[in-house]
Amino acid sequence: MKVNGTASLRVMVVEGDPVARAGLRSLLAGSDEVEVIAEAGDGPDAVTQAERVRPDIVLLDAAAARAGHTSPLSRTARVFVLAGPDDRGTIEAAMRGGASGHLVPGSFTVGDLVRSVRDLSRASLGLSVRESEVMDLIASGRSNGEIARELFLSEKTVKNHVNRIYSKLGVSSRATAIALWRGLISAVPAKD
Repeated sequence: MKVNGTASLRVMVVEGDPVARAGLRSLLAGSDEVEVIAEAGDGPDAVTQAERVRPDIVLLDAAAARAGHTSPLSRTARVFVLAGPDDRGTIEAAMRGGASGHLVPGSFTVGDLVRSVRDLSRASLGLSVRESEVMDLIASGRSNGEIARELFLSEKTVKNHVNRIYSKLGVSSRATAIALWRGLISAVPAKD
C-alpha cells in the first residue's frame, strides 16, 4: 500500500452506474498504490461520506459533477471528474468548481491517477522534481542517510534538499511537511 514509499492514496469512488462503479473499484483494487475507502452512487451521499472519511482523492462521475457536487467535495479532497473528452462543458464546470483534473473513464490506469496526484502536489507546493523525490522518501519515514543511499547523494546534499523543502513549504518539522505533502492539511497552521 505505497506510492513510491509513501502511504497509499485513499480514494472515494462516486459513480451512479453500479456496474461502472464495480469496474472502477476493481481497477483500483489491483494496485497497492491506492485504497478505496468509500463509494457512493450519487453526489449528496458522496458529500456526506467525504466529510466523515476524508479521502485523499474523489473520482466523481460526470452526472454528479453536472449536479454541482464538485465544489463541496473539493473542500475535503482532490476531485477528478470522470468524463469523456467530448463532455467539455462538464469538465470546464467541474474545474471551475474546484476539480483538480479529469480522467476519461475506461482509458486511465492507476499509474495515470497516481502521476496526476503527484504532479498536482509538486506544482501546488512549488517543489522541484528532485525535491519531490526527497519528499516522497521523507513521507515514507526514511532518514536522511537512507535517502542519501537510495538517491546516490551525500547526506549533506540531502540535508540541503530537506532545508529547501521546509523553506518552500513553510514548515519546521517532518510531521508537518508529511501532512502537507499527503494533503492531510491544505495550509500550514499558524504555529508549527
